[in-house]
Amino acid sequence: MDVSLIGQSTLLINMSGVLMLTDPWWGQWESIRAVPMALDPDKIESLDLMLVSHNHIDHWSNPAIALAGKLGCQVVGSKKAMERARKKGLTKLAALAPGDKFTFRDVTILAVPAVHPFAPDAIGFVVSGEQTLYFSGDSRYKLPVKEALKGIPIDVAFLQVAASSYPFVGRDGMDLAEAALFVQEIKPGVVVPMHYQVKGKVIEPAALRAWRIPAKLVVLEPGTTSVI
Repeated sequence: MDVSLIGQSTLLINMSGVLMLTDPWWGQWESIRAVPMALDPDKIESLDLMLVSHNHIDHWSNPAIALAGKLGCQVVGSKKAMERARKKGLTKLAALAPGDKFTFRDVTILAVPAVHPFAPDAIGFVVSGEQTLYFSGDSRYKLPVKEALKGIPIDVAFLQVAASSYPFVGRDGMDLAEAALFVQEIKPGVVVPMHYQVKGKVIEPAALRAWRIPAKLVVLEPGTTSVI
């Protein structure tokens, strides 16, 4: 599996001959970004698949929808995210709810719950091919997520590690401490942290590398391809 961090939760992953992009965010609400994107969307000349966990500003954007249309790639994601893409003219769409599966060439995508207080239709993904990866999207560390992943051997887990807190609601996702508990629960072989590059949620690389978890930790350098 080849992986590049483009920024925030936007990852370019090549697995089983399928080139996929997760939670693509470009060109909108750039003022909240704390780390510049490592790749301009105009530089992406081919793409097979986009995975979109939910319809929030730092996970799904109009420029990303335009890129999907330009490249003719398949888009798989939450119901509201796919509804937005359909209104923008995309047709190669698959809207998933937890428990739904979608097969694309040599990979199978299982939608799993993501507990997000501001996106009730949010999902995570388990993608199985030559390896099995888990992409958390934005999710709290809650029982529905753990139950859905129980018994699934996960080779690589891409986990949210920074979140915001709100009065009466609490955190909208996992921080490092919660993500560490999650790692203990799901026991992946490799953990790749993500979602820590917007203002108010920045975690410096040194702090990430000092994170102690019972799994191999891979901290991605933006724009550099890593083999996992």
